[in-house]
Amino acid sequence: MSDIPMDSTPANGTTSQLPINLFTRSTSDAIPQSTYFIPSSWRRFQLSELINKVLQNNAESGKKPVPFEFLINGEVLRGSLENWVKRNRGNDEETTIDVEYVRSTLPPQEVGRVEVEDWVSGLSLSRNGYILLSSYLSHLQILPLSSASTSSALYTLPLPTSLGATCCTWVSPQPQEKDILLAAGGVDRLTHVYTLPSLSPDNTSQPRELYTLHGHTGPVSSIISSSSGKEIISGSWDGNINFYVLPTEEPEEHQIPAEPLSYLPGQNNKKRRKLEKENPREPIEGLLDNDSTGVGGWRRAPDNVFSAHKDKIGGLVWDKFDNNKFWSASWDGSVRGWDLGMGVNDVTRQGPFDKSALCIDQFASNGTLATGNMDRTICLWDTRQSSSLISQTLPITSPVPSIKTHPTSSFTLASATYSGIIQIWDIRSPKHSLFSVSNANRKKEDARKVTKNGKVLGERLLALDWDGAVLVAGGEDGEVGIWHATGA
Repeated sequence: MSDIPMDSTPANGTTSQLPINLFTRSTSDAIPQSTYFIPSSWRRFQLSELINKVLQNNAESGKKPVPFEFLINGEVLRGSLENWVKRNRGNDEETTIDVEYVRSTLPPQEVGRVEVEDWVSGLSLSRNGYILLSSYLSHLQILPLSSASTSSALYTLPLPTSLGATCCTWVSPQPQEKDILLAAGGVDRLTHVYTLPSLSPDNTSQPRELYTLHGHTGPVSSIISSSSGKEIISGSWDGNINFYVLPTEEPEEHQIPAEPLSYLPGQNNKKRRKLEKENPREPIEGLLDNDSTGVGGWRRAPDNVFSAHKDKIGGLVWDKFDNNKFWSASWDGSVRGWDLGMGVNDVTRQGPFDKSALCIDQFASNGTLATGNMDRTICLWDTRQSSSLISQTLPITSPVPSIKTHPTSSFTLASATYSGIIQIWDIRSPKHSLFSVSNANRKKEDARKVTKNGKVLGERLLALDWDGAVLVAGGEDGEVGIWHATGA
């Protein structure tokens, strides 16, 4: 056993000492295994100082001190050791306490903001160095991260509709540098897939819409692509999930005719199509006849349609362990797993029907699913146990339309809410978020109320992404906020 110099102990010596077993899973931060007697009044700061002292993280050794967090029984220590003992052990000060320490998550640091001319509906950081965003101005934009706060978009790709883009994703994998595919889902019930010659600013060739993916009868709410970039899955307010396999070579003909009305509710029958030919109707706003206008891509039908949800699709995520599987979350309160090879729903977790799920993501380290919900919660789902439903719930003060798990951590995730707040959570300490960032803290004179186009702005956030180093978020405020946020 080891005694610790009690620098913080009061002169009257009334502070008791507690037996502590300090350990870590990090080989670079490990200290000698021993039971340390530590003043009960110590908090995170003093414990962190102790670890750095033992590791010799100081100016003399040329190493900077590292801030640490401390966990007892999986929960982050928020107060003093004495308070923890009173709450959890009834003043038992003799039994050794096992305390795990991990490097602290540092507060997000805002590094820039980009103003756009409408609500931001989707964001993606899955290609290093760039932000992909979709907006209700019905376009996709690509912003270079290195100068995103000061420069205009590298590319702006207009959708052939005035109804607005609802979500976006990079399709081609990161290493691909030419003929890059990206996609946006729209209120027009279509997924628009674009091809980009390259991301070089010297490129003179123009991007174009390569495919227009049909099949939904409601707005597209979520789109994801496989790691190979050869498949796209879209979810919609119609409750269905469509699976598309992209051609290996550009086709020479459409799979379906240019009859957009036939893909709307109640239109897909022979009698209605016959009546439309005899009595033509004006086209619905935002839906264009691709043959007559020359706008749009090769029209594709889904290769498979997955139907089981009883309400709108809130979000989709490709399984991070099995490329032949994906997960969906719905407004019906359920999370479902789908086997692409068999074409079936093989896992169903039905939560309360009033727990409408607006988004979903998966921890890459352990497979746990996380959903953001309309009832102001984040729910964690452990699908490895057949009887498990919701394994943990994080309380939030507003509905959560977008969440993103940390790419390497098993415990950290970020959320965006309708109240305009971004929060970073450690699920081992679920009562409170680690950090919160709010647009309400900005100077009122800096906040726009309308855009140049006259679009009225609000506070609700709609989209968020996090690559483990950079976090971006946007929504009704008509801006993309950019933060440095390591989160692990």
